Amino acid sequence: MTAVDDFTTCGAALVGRRIRVLPVVTSTNDILKAEAETGAAVEGDILLAEHQTAGRGRLDRSWESPPGKSLLFSVLLFPGTPAEHLQLMGLMVSLGVQDGLGEYLRRTVPDAERYIRALRLKWPNDLMVGNRKLCGILSDAGVDGSGRGFAVVGAGVNVNQSLTDFPQVLRSAATSLYIMTGTEHRRAQLLKDMVSSIEMYYNRLLADGSSWIAPAWLERSGIEGQRLEIKVADAVISGICVGLNGDGAIKLGLPNGQVRIIYSGDVC
Repeated sequence: MTAVDDFTTCGAALVGRRIRVLPVVTSTNDILKAEAETGAAVEGDILLAEHQTAGRGRLDRSWESPPGKSLLFSVLLFPGTPAEHLQLMGLMVSLGVQDGLGEYLRRTVPDAERYIRALRLKWPNDLMVGNRKLCGILSDAGVDGSGRGFAVVGAGVNVNQSLTDFPQVLRSAATSLYIMTGTEHRRAQLLKDMVSSIEMYYNRLLADGSSWIAPAWLERSGIEGQRLEIKVADAVISGICVGLNGDGAIKLGLPNGQVRIIYSGDVC
């Protein structure tokens, strides 16, 4: 297990300038959001936990995380965008997570490009290796005491788990860097690379606004023009991805010629 103190030096100029590490929490997103609402947390703060007892994925699904083997962190952002653009913050952070992971692998793993090419973004909030989940991202919105809107974006990255660390029901759907590469990894260095990349994208957001996020994510994902099946509630909707809208929702071209905008669902 990486020593707790190692993580405190992983920050950038704004994102992660304050990093706190707790051994056990309910959910890093929940705690950081509550602190932001009261002013106890400031822009760029990162809260990292070795273990979450009530970690959440999207749609309030539970997130399984054996102690000390994942990167479980949340970052507080003040993007200056409307609350309806919350999904864009998750897309932006996913770009930073993927870039940071690539930088880390290039420095630490032989034949890194082979692993980097296997990474793919899955709408709306996952980083996958083939059909197995490596990282999930969750965004929450709130307002601080002065009325400023904020976003808390949490990431859960599977780092050093072996297959048996996952519950039986998840073993065909999850993976880790250890499973990918056959070697254990330095979580602190991985966090540092991810934070550096997230900061680069956040600075662009602060300078240029958010209009570039959805197109950048779409280009990286490669899903435009692909036939997708998306589970929405109890229905499965099939169509051709014709892009994302400005909020990060997916635009699905239906067989009847209509385009449906989907804000939340599971790509099958």
